[in-house]
Amino acid sequence: MKTLRRRLFGSHLQVMLVALLVVLVGVLIVGVLYEIFGARRGFDPGRGEEGGPLGLLVGLGAAALASALVSWRVTKRLAAPLEAVGDATRKLAAGRYDVRLPGSDTLELDALATDVNHLATELQETEERRLRLIGDVAHELRNPLSTIEGTMEALLDGVVEPDDETFARIGREAARLRRLADDLSSLSAAGELGRLDHEAVDLAAIASHVVDQLEPQARAKGLEMSLDAAAAIVAGDRDRLTQVLVNIVGNAVQYSDAGTISVAVTSDAGWARVTVNDQGRGLSDADQTRIFERFYRVDDQFTDGTGVGLAIAKLIVDAHNGVLTAVSAGVGHGTTFAVDLPLSGGAANAPS
Repeated sequence: MKTLRRRLFGSHLQVMLVALLVVLVGVLIVGVLYEIFGARRGFDPGRGEEGGPLGLLVGLGAAALASALVSWRVTKRLAAPLEAVGDATRKLAAGRYDVRLPGSDTLELDALATDVNHLATELQETEERRLRLIGDVAHELRNPLSTIEGTMEALLDGVVEPDDETFARIGREAARLRRLADDLSSLSAAGELGRLDHEAVDLAAIASHVVDQLEPQARAKGLEMSLDAAAAIVAGDRDRLTQVLVNIVGNAVQYSDAGTISVAVTSDAGWARVTVNDQGRGLSDADQTRIFERFYRVDDQFTDGTGVGLAIAKLIVDAHNGVLTAVSAGVGHGTTFAVDLPLSGGAANAPS
């Protein structure tokens, strides 16, 4: 199999040879016509006088050599960036995501280098998220396991009495492990949402159910909940959409210490919108761009969540051809989550 460099060089040589052949044939035709009409009778072709055939051959040879050198130079300039792309992709495949390609003075090659650099950046960020996820999972597992292990050793050594409080502490840590396992399972399942049960679903009914379910938890924290829901029928998976609102409203309850959590369902221009507004801790600009990443938590000091609920919610909404957004005026100013889903019958474009 020929390399690109050889193919380019061969194509240049073919063009050069055709050009030389055309020149040679043209000169021969002119010479024959010249002989026919008797312009130079008795001409000795071996002497090469006055630029005869010998001089012509020397000129053609010099032109061929110069053309070959120029062709090789041009071929090398064209092939070098493509060879660099091949080298970069091999390094990316080997896990070296820090590789970057320089720009080119050729538009197409520069665009190719830009695409490869973008791919490298995305792969590097994905690898960083993967390593961070592994570290977060290990951290989430380590704390409850350490508590359970330490408590059990204390029980065996007789340092701690086997009373209800001790067993309750072990039970709470075991529950944390169970919740983490459930969240990881849900996250994995949400990543392959091809098995959705599509049916006509009223988002207002789902919102009402979720508010009723979480209101006792909100009341225990001194929070108020309000619901303003108009019927909005969408085609979707009832259980999955319920999970979305449970995660979002539950997140609002978890990260609010006072005020009211407002849930509203509206519809307009072929789209239904569920809005969840809280007066909680709010989000910084950086948080708003990362809030839906797996295992991302706004503040690591609050370890009562696993950081996957919103990631699961976004995966489910995406699978329903919807849009999930989070907007905040800043830290301490609360957050508004919006779920936009096409009404039953569809919508052309997502709402802005």
